[in-house]
Amino acid sequence: MSHIEKALAFIRHWEAKDVEAILSALASDVVYHNIPMPVLTGRDAVREFITPFLGGVERVQWEVHQIAETAQGAVLTERSDHFFMQGGANISVRVMGVFEFNSAGEIDKWRDYFDLAEFQAQKTS
Repeated sequence: MSHIEKALAFIRHWEAKDVEAILSALASDVVYHNIPMPVLTGRDAVREFITPFLGGVERVQWEVHQIAETAQGAVLTERSDHFFMQGGANISVRVMGVFEFNSAGEIDKWRDYFDLAEFQAQKTS
């Protein structure tokens, strides 16, 4: 499976809201930086961050506009991430994501760049 295929499978795990599958795609010592938020290190920190968030979400859709793999094997995604929240609110945020893989094929570095103010404005409206 190519790194692009692994990244797309990871996105499908998000769309299925499958926390265990999301975590299984990550290295145990993954570094996740949801920029501009603080860096999270390790699966447990990622679990602690995403579990409550996904608990309030009815449906997830990550719309991939562009995807590419660098010569070093990093996968770059230009996406629109849509979160359909319980109670009818919807959050859509534009994201530039980078997934880097270790020799075992796990995501060991994951960075998503997005506008936090855009996200928060939709979350509170």
